Amino acid sequence: MSLRILVIGAGAIGGYVGGLLARAGHEVTFGVRGRALEVIARDGISLLGPRGDWRIAGVQALDSASWAEDAQAPFDLALSCVKLYDAESAARQWRGALAASGAVVSLQNGIDGAERIARGAPEARVFAGLAYIAGRLEAPGVVRYLSSMSSITLGGPGATAQPLLTAFADAVNATSGADALQVRLVEDIRSAQWAKFTVLATNAALTCLSRQPAGVVYCDPDLLALAKASIAEVMAVGVAEGAVFAPTQAHDALALLQGFPPELYASMHHDLVAGRPLELDGISGLLGQLGRKHGVKTPFHDTAYACLKPWRNGSGAGGPGAA
Repeated sequence: MSLRILVIGAGAIGGYVGGLLARAGHEVTFGVRGRALEVIARDGISLLGPRGDWRIAGVQALDSASWAEDAQAPFDLALSCVKLYDAESAARQWRGALAASGAVVSLQNGIDGAERIARGAPEARVFAGLAYIAGRLEAPGVVRYLSSMSSITLGGPGATAQPLLTAFADAVNATSGADALQVRLVEDIRSAQWAKFTVLATNAALTCLSRQPAGVVYCDPDLLALAKASIAEVMAVGVAEGAVFAPTQAHDALALLQGFPPELYASMHHDLVAGRPLELDGISGLLGQLGRKHGVKTPFHDTAYACLKPWRNGSGAGGPGAA
């Protein structure tokens, strides 16, 4: 079954997921602008990494104004892959396309991407999701993936009974090989998001604070102790928010972090060194906010937030080092 899919954003996650979906035979349109629009429309998407290098031609690239002007046919499914802080504004720009889509899935970092999208496109049928992918954007339309992780999880109450979502999962999971993407459809998406958040929030904070990659962070005993403290804080806040964790979650999260490629940094670290805005408010900032709401102490993430806050708007947007 081939689906017509809109992928908003062509960074590391959007480029990787959209590229593999197109390679699997789906009709993929990237919702982008600027240099990325020109490059992807001309050259397609290139994925480079340890399982193979693939160039995927035949994808489309549009900005929101072009889609509206051309009265394009509706998409079966839309995936929002922009940065967390852009989720609401991007949804507003693509509001017509999202409202006409059969379903919209948030693949933002953090835990509140779906809520942000729903504020920007209140008519859309939005489902939360998360991606287990390690990669970085090397240039417009060029993604370097770093590991064997290649899956997305999506869902929410009633999701497993939605024909479109089950058809999407079945179609994607029918593929195999080095370029396969796997889809997991779940009812309790919040618990799945919080489980990933134990890893994501820890890696984002520690690689940004230390300016070191996973191979250094998770081999240093002092930094490893901070990683364990971070995981415990995320889990405590998650439980207060109603998340259900596996008994082995703390161990599993630490094992995943220690199994990362040695050269891997969190995406927020790449934004930090490039002087771009950070997703800090939706990661350590949100953990601290929710901790205060529930009376859960989050000293590590409060410290991370305070130390990184001067750079949250990017060094070129009023932060340290701005002209």
